[in-house]
Amino acid sequence: MAAAPLLPVTLTCNTDLRFIDLIQVVGSELLKHLNFSHEDGERIWLAIQEGIGNAMRHGNKLDKRKSIQVTFTPLAQRLEIRIQDTGQGVDLDRLPDPNRSENLLKPSGRGVYFMKQVMDSVLMETTREGSTLLLVKLRRHPDQPVECSADLALDPQD
Repeated sequence: MAAAPLLPVTLTCNTDLRFIDLIQVVGSELLKHLNFSHEDGERIWLAIQEGIGNAMRHGNKLDKRKSIQVTFTPLAQRLEIRIQDTGQGVDLDRLPDPNRSENLLKPSGRGVYFMKQVMDSVLMETTREGSTLLLVKLRRHPDQPVECSADLALDPQD
C-alpha cells in the first residue's frame, strides 16, 4: 500500500524570534519525512530560518502585534516554503552583493545570498497586504507520488 501524500502544513505566529525554534521542530520533522539527508536538511533549515528572521525583522519590524505565516508544501518533485509577513517586500535582485569588497566586513546582508545558494528557487511577491517569500528545494529522489501542480506559482491555488 502506498503511503498517503503529505499535506501542506501552515504555522501562524506573532512576530517573536522565539517562535523560530517552534517552527524548526515542525520543519525539521517534515524534512526527515521527505528523505532529505541530514546535511541537506540542515542547510535547508538555515535558509528557512533566514527567511523567517527577515520576515520578522524587516517585514514586520519586530512588531509583536503582527503575525507571520509559514507554509510547508511537500510536492512530488519539490518542497515549497512560503513565508508571509505584512511588510512591503524587497527586490531580491537589487540587494547588494555580499562578496564585493565594500560589503565583506558588514555584519549583515548575507541571508538572501545564502538562501539563493541553498535553495533551487527564491522568489518574492508583494501585495497590498504584505509580502511572501517563496523558497523551493527540488527533491532529488522523491520516494512517493504527491498530488501537485507543475508550476512554481506563489499562489497555491494557481
